[in-house]
Amino acid sequence: MFCEILASSFRSISLVSVTPTEPYIYRLPEELLQQIFLFIVNSASDYPSIFSCRRYTIRANVASPPLVLTRVCHLWRVVALSTAGIWSRIQVVFPGEVRSFKSFLPHLLQCWLARSGNLPLTLHI
Repeated sequence: MFCEILASSFRSISLVSVTPTEPYIYRLPEELLQQIFLFIVNSASDYPSIFSCRRYTIRANVASPPLVLTRVCHLWRVVALSTAGIWSRIQVVFPGEVRSFKSFLPHLLQCWLARSGNLPLTLHI
C-alpha cells in the first residue's frame, strides 16, 4: 500500500513551481510526507517515548519520533504537527524517584494528546 501511494504521488508532482536548486524533499506532496511519517512511527518496534528518564531527572525526548520530525525543517514541522496519526501512540515512563521535574513536561504531554485529535490513542505506561 505504501508503495502504491508513493508511486501515485510521484506521478502527480508538478515540477513547474519548483526551482531547480530547491531540494528534492520540498518537491514531495504533503500527503506523501504524512504517509512517510506514519510509516516511520508505526513501524517502530516500540512506542514513541515522550520523556527521557535518568536516575533522578526527567526530560523531553526530542530524539524520539514524532518529536524529531518536527525539528528537521519548517515544512516537516508543519506537516508533522498536522498529522494526527503520528501522535496517537505514546509511551510515558517515569523513574522511581524524580527530584527534578520540569514544568513544561505536563504541557508537552497535553500538547501531544491534543495533536492526536479524535483518533484512538494507544498509551503505554
